[in-house]
Amino acid sequence: MIWQWANDPDVRAVSFAPEPIAYADHVEWFETRLADTDCRMYIAEDITADGHPAPVGQVRFERKGQQAAVISVSLDRQFRARGHGARIIELACRTYLAATDTQIINAYIKADNAASLAAFKKAGFASGNGTSVANQPAHHLFLAREEQT
Repeated sequence: MIWQWANDPDVRAVSFAPEPIAYADHVEWFETRLADTDCRMYIAEDITADGHPAPVGQVRFERKGQQAAVISVSLDRQFRARGHGARIIELACRTYLAATDTQIINAYIKADNAASLAAFKKAGFASGNGTSVANQPAHHLFLAREEQT
């Protein structure tokens, strides 16, 4: 499921590495992340009309140094543009900050990814300086621990 979300053409288009991901490469990457104590992943679910849980998307935090983490988010195609993004980001950040001593969460968003930029701002992230990731222009947004308490 996470591999399918990651390989969605719309997700690849707004990724800093837009090439499709081979399944074997994904499995190796995924197993490495699961074993990494500096990485936490959350799966967001919603309840369908018939009362069953449905996976909506994933949020991953990778700790960088003692005080900071980088967030990554992807949503299932059927749940995009329905307002889920900001709420999932907000809940995941609250959960992550409660479970760790991380002081700041950084988000790096490709310059032309207006939907993600809006979701992160709605979730309480502040704008940092513009930057580049993989030699591509990017927005840097951040959420400080004290903004969540």
